[in-house]
Amino acid sequence: MEKKKKIPWGLLYVCLTVVVLVVFGVVNHEFLGMFSVIAGLSFVFVAIAVVLNGVYLILEGEIIRLLLRCQGEKLSVWNAFKIGLIGIYYSYITPSSTGGQPAQVLYLRRDKVSPGSSAAVLFVKFFAYQFSFVVCACAALLWLWPKLNAENPGLIPFIILGIGINGLWIIAIPLLFCAPVLHRLAGWLSALVGKCTFLKKRETYIEKIRRFENDFAEYTARFRHKYRYIAVSILLSIPQVILQFSVLYFVFLAFSVRMPYGEMLGMQLLLQVSVCFVPLPGASGAQEVGFSAFFGDYFAEPGVLYTALLVWRFFTYYIIVILGALVVVFDQLLYNKKQKDPGKSPRDPA
Repeated sequence: MEKKKKIPWGLLYVCLTVVVLVVFGVVNHEFLGMFSVIAGLSFVFVAIAVVLNGVYLILEGEIIRLLLRCQGEKLSVWNAFKIGLIGIYYSYITPSSTGGQPAQVLYLRRDKVSPGSSAAVLFVKFFAYQFSFVVCACAALLWLWPKLNAENPGLIPFIILGIGINGLWIIAIPLLFCAPVLHRLAGWLSALVGKCTFLKKRETYIEKIRRFENDFAEYTARFRHKYRYIAVSILLSIPQVILQFSVLYFVFLAFSVRMPYGEMLGMQLLLQVSVCFVPLPGASGAQEVGFSAFFGDYFAEPGVLYTALLVWRFFTYYIIVILGALVVVFDQLLYNKKQKDPGKSPRDPA
């Protein structure tokens, strides 16, 4: 009997990632002209922007590593960095940033971390970031309210709406850590799967939902007894948020635009909170319109605003998409190679 040929899913996944990146560059016309613009900027400011992004990504991975330690899981510095970057990458290329956490759960399974444990960790990580982001955005709104009310009062409703939507996550995530709420959600999902008659293995899927519920409840219970891990993750997320939104300051300096650092940071936070709920990858379109609305007055010369917008998007969005795609491709190739050699573990030493 002829042996059934195995489908090379890993290789297909790598090819799909490369295709996505190429299509991404072709569709986004602004992407093609960015490199010539960046080549003419000050090397010092470009280097600082790159370093800020690097520290931001390192903090992302280290917070995940810290929370995994609470669960008794060990992860190497490189694997933590990779998991953090991959989560941001998939968030940036999927509508409403929905792909980040599911992708991280799948990648953590390669490191022998159970889905229940990784889901609990990633929910706490998301909560810490959202809490820090909302607190910083509220502080920025209170500080810049007089300026906005006098110059751009039409932006205030969008900012308040964005803060409200992001604030809902701060309420919703702790509810998932409440056993009765989690049990009800799992029951609702199981009932929904049971009604999907086109699924051949409904009972198997329902059993997996129940198993995940039990695992998730067990791992979230550990956080309830170790609040210090949540507190530290929030304390680390605040400088992470500040680093993320400080890149624009050096973009401004590259164009010889002088703006008080605190004012720029506050405006950038308010811009992000006012567009982050747009259901498009990277809030594309809304980010560009928002940038013009918040910072248009600082670029009086014709054409300079658009150029500054391109550079800003490169350092806050495209560079992470490029780096994330490269890491996804090389990691998948390395994983495929390790799978062919049973003597090597796919997990890196801590």
